[in-house]
Amino acid sequence: MRSNPPIMNLRDLTAFIAVCLFWGLNFVVAKFAITGLPGWSPGFGGVPPIAFAFLRFLVLALILFPFLRPLPKQWGTLVLVAMGMGCLQYVLIFIGLETATPSGMALVLQSGVPFVTLLSVVWLKEKIGWARGTGTALAIAGVLLVVANPAELTLAIGLLYGLGAALVSSVAMILIRRIDMKPMRLQAWIGLISAPILFIGTAAFETGQAEAVMSGGWMFAAALAFTVILVNVYGHGVFYYVLQKYETTLVAPLTLLAPLIGVASGILLTGDPFGWRLAVGGLLTLAGAGIVASRPNKALPDAALVREESL
Repeated sequence: MRSNPPIMNLRDLTAFIAVCLFWGLNFVVAKFAITGLPGWSPGFGGVPPIAFAFLRFLVLALILFPFLRPLPKQWGTLVLVAMGMGCLQYVLIFIGLETATPSGMALVLQSGVPFVTLLSVVWLKEKIGWARGTGTALAIAGVLLVVANPAELTLAIGLLYGLGAALVSSVAMILIRRIDMKPMRLQAWIGLISAPILFIGTAAFETGQAEAVMSGGWMFAAALAFTVILVNVYGHGVFYYVLQKYETTLVAPLTLLAPLIGVASGILLTGDPFGWRLAVGGLLTLAGAGIVASRPNKALPDAALVREESL
């Protein structure tokens, strides 16, 4: 059996860094699409979050339509995965971004790494050693520090939605091992299943969707194209190509560039406040996620990559 290359070549590394850049910037782009940004888009107050999620998955399904065949066999599991990695996860993220900062959301979504590790212990009987146990504890402590404000005994409600998104995507990550489907085909079906559910959701709970989209003009169209074409189609395409070519323990730590870029872009582009809790919590979270990512999960080899399904 041929072993995977231990070092990534320059072409693949450059393409992968571009993916991490797109994934990191996506937090700011999504924030703009949902709330607008003062000074960037006068008169545009954002598109309702469920409506934006609907448009995202509708465009994704249309672009990846050729990948839908052949028809899947595990319909029940596929629907649950689509709910977890598709509509439910993104609705929670986008609702959270109405009040949460992009930098905070970029860090909180890293909780998917300890979540899926703990779920693999409970459901798949995975055994974790002291290193992964320590990394999981550090990541959880870091996320809690970012979300909670002990001095005021308050929680950042928007970031709690991000925690919920990380949890449902982690459950979907456990279920996805039951589906024999190529990544692009899986994305196509997630888009096709999620879009009608989200259409019903936005029609039932939101108003003014068309007016909001029209007021966004070309900038909203560019944001939608960015999050679908560059983040999802290109990003996940390169990501899974690299993952097939190199070891998970090499690829997973490199993906930590994405939340780092997410934090930096939030601070630089949207003026996110940078206090000690974000700094210390972010370091703990990324350190813990990095430790877990560098250690193989025998029951679920891609466990360290669950956060990438949240981008």
